[in-house]
Amino acid sequence: MLKKIILILSLTFFAYAADTNPPAKKLKFFNLDLHISVIADLKDLFETYGHRVESWSISEHTWVFKNERAKVEVVNENTWRNLDKEMCDRFYERYKDHLSQFDGFIVTNNASFALLYEKFNKPIIIVNSTRYESPFTHKPEEWARLDTFLKKGVQNNQIFIVSNNKGDRDYLKHFTGIDSEVIPSLCLYTKSHYTGKKKGFIWKFPDQAFKSFSKKQMGTQKKLIQNNNLSHRYSWQELYSYQGIVHFPYQISTMSIFEQYSANIPLFFPSKTFLLALHSAHPQILSQLSFFPPEKAPAEPSNPNNINNVTVLKNWIDAADFYDQENMPYIQYFDSFEHLKKLLTTVDCKKISKQMQIHNEKRKQIALKKWEIILDRLQAVK
Repeated sequence: MLKKIILILSLTFFAYAADTNPPAKKLKFFNLDLHISVIADLKDLFETYGHRVESWSISEHTWVFKNERAKVEVVNENTWRNLDKEMCDRFYERYKDHLSQFDGFIVTNNASFALLYEKFNKPIIIVNSTRYESPFTHKPEEWARLDTFLKKGVQNNQIFIVSNNKGDRDYLKHFTGIDSEVIPSLCLYTKSHYTGKKKGFIWKFPDQAFKSFSKKQMGTQKKLIQNNNLSHRYSWQELYSYQGIVHFPYQISTMSIFEQYSANIPLFFPSKTFLLALHSAHPQILSQLSFFPPEKAPAEPSNPNNINNVTVLKNWIDAADFYDQENMPYIQYFDSFEHLKKLLTTVDCKKISKQMQIHNEKRKQIALKKWEIILDRLQAVK
């Protein structure tokens, strides 16, 4: 009799627990995107949790994932720069029947695409990765409308903004006052890892002029540059088969750097002081910090688009992914081309890669935990 009572109580408890803690619903998200990699990273991550992401890419680089560019009416590769309220209304009318089936929306490039989903009154996740205001940089009224929409959406728990780098977190905060969680991209979608079987290094140059300058600086050591040995439209695995990659960056955060770091490939960057000196002599270095051309940069000293102000420039450099010792340790820094020559011929690349591999396991778990919290918040308010 006692066993029977215990069994009944146990069944009652588990039935109550199941009723009060139902399993989280698997969500369906929609995405319209200008960039292939940011959404690929999120799609890869969300699908590990059982969520579904339907993405329409209007990027010209869809071939990287063996896909074709989506044929989209109203907002596409030819029209998106003219985004305004009237275009958002037309997009809603054209696709409302299809998009109403989704539980929420994901916006990466550009954050302004969040305006397309205003009338659906559903959750919007934004990954803020590159100067959020595009294409409104030179349209102050539209930029202000976007800021108002974002602030209201965040306040109402309808919009969830994540920045994948500190620079864009600070940029968003400057113009909107919005605090966004920083979750660096993992880019595990490459499914490729460092081998270092081939001698020499791949160099990433901002343009041909700097490429020629760099080769001249390397002199007899330019044999360490192996770019010409890469095939046309090379694979990630081919890229990761060399000893490492030397970067002369045009930007403080790029998806390719996230890809390479997660693949444990040794990375080499100019030190902060050397990068500043290179930028001064070669403006193509860090040339994409702002959508404002230098000659039309805002004059306000604190405006992050005023890259003519050395203090602003240093702030951007301080926020760069490749100087973030918490997220990306073990990157190698050089103070001159002579220093770089020495590094490339003396460092133990296999040892560096192993250190990165160990750290990347921690880095992955931190990112996954942060995304779990955001998805739980979204589920709670949906």
